[in-house]
Amino acid sequence: MRRDNDAARYGARLAAGAIFVAPFIALLYRAEAGLVVMAFALGAVSLLLRDAISEAPRQSRIRLRLVLGFNIVLAVACLALAGWLLLGR
Repeated sequence: MRRDNDAARYGARLAAGAIFVAPFIALLYRAEAGLVVMAFALGAVSLLLRDAISEAPRQSRIRLRLVLGFNIVLAVACLALAGWLLLGR
């Protein structure tokens, strides 16, 4: 990921904003909405992290891949829980 890449910079800001806003959306509206926003934020962070892994030092790539996998698992879990809550009520 290049430092002068505007899309990456805006994506990082959008992901950070979504992570910050998700709990407030859940409080104001419904938990399902907050979970969907959190899944979106985790997905955006995962995309940015995937691009950054190739630029990272060799010894930290394994850890970054683990974090990437964990983010994807959390995003899927958020979507699954949101679906379960929507269908369960």
